[in-house]
Amino acid sequence: MIKRITYPILILLTTTCVDAGLGDLNPLNFFRKNKDFEKVVPTLEEQRTAIELYQQGKDALQTGKAGRAVRTFREITKEYPHTDVAPNAFSRLGEIYRDSRKWEKSFDTFQEIIDRYPDYEGFEETVARQFEIAEALMQGARGKFLRIFPGFKNYEKAQEFMEQVYQNAPAGKTAPLALMNLARIAQQEDDNDAAIDALDRLVNNHAQSILAPDAHLRLAGIYASLVKGDMYDQGATLEAINYYEDFLILYPESHLVGEAEKALKNMREIHAQSKLRTADFYYVYRKNQRAAINFYNETITVAPNSEAALIAREKIEAINAGQKPPRSNRRPFGQ
Repeated sequence: MIKRITYPILILLTTTCVDAGLGDLNPLNFFRKNKDFEKVVPTLEEQRTAIELYQQGKDALQTGKAGRAVRTFREITKEYPHTDVAPNAFSRLGEIYRDSRKWEKSFDTFQEIIDRYPDYEGFEETVARQFEIAEALMQGARGKFLRIFPGFKNYEKAQEFMEQVYQNAPAGKTAPLALMNLARIAQQEDDNDAAIDALDRLVNNHAQSILAPDAHLRLAGIYASLVKGDMYDQGATLEAINYYEDFLILYPESHLVGEAEKALKNMREIHAQSKLRTADFYYVYRKNQRAAINFYNETITVAPNSEAALIAREKIEAINAGQKPPRSNRRPFGQ
């Protein structure tokens, strides 16, 4: 059995390590990538050598010698990682791997830039390239198996990459679309929980995005798909109703208003039928008129123009007129 470290112990360990000057042993750094990469001021000779190598790599690319270019750029990233051209060398490597359909290797190479050089002037462009790779995998792009045969589609890796893109730049231009794509992949894989999580982050963290209206409707639609009927728990029904109502309030000019109104009416009808069924239970089986009237009134409140509301009004009139509930041999709620 794996034992979890409690927060007090974790804090104690952290404080102890910091106080002792053991920064590398700080447990909060255990899961950080490239935690050992520290900025070092390169010498002029190192800068000069790295620049010369970088030019050689570019020249090799232009003459079609991709293998030589890869070796040259790798030398820069390994031997001169603190020089000014090092992130550019990583970028060139990422492009070469991408163009040869080595998707994972390309993505990880671009990630090296994100992890090591957060101040890199091409940071946003690097994230955009990662997004393109994730989207390519999402759309079914494949690499090569044994460098010859087409590889396998990998939607799980696409999902992992999309999440990484979002984490790399949660306030960036690609963030809302990354979340939407996460939801699309999850829905394609029938993972409603993951889809809801991505869409929820989109509507809450990127409310001004042009994708927010669609995210609201998708959320409502997912919850609506989970509704089994008026005999079952109405949690999903209520969530669907809330998101449809939010959509209509926030986006009254949307061309999808008609679709949302129709779906909302259907969800309210199901919820009203559920209230009506509960009211009938108290009226017929428990002979509790007060509780029955309360639920009949809730039925009317939920969907005043529904068929369920019409029946509820008739039942309330019958109770107020002193009419006794009908006798029934059926078990309540279809039991």
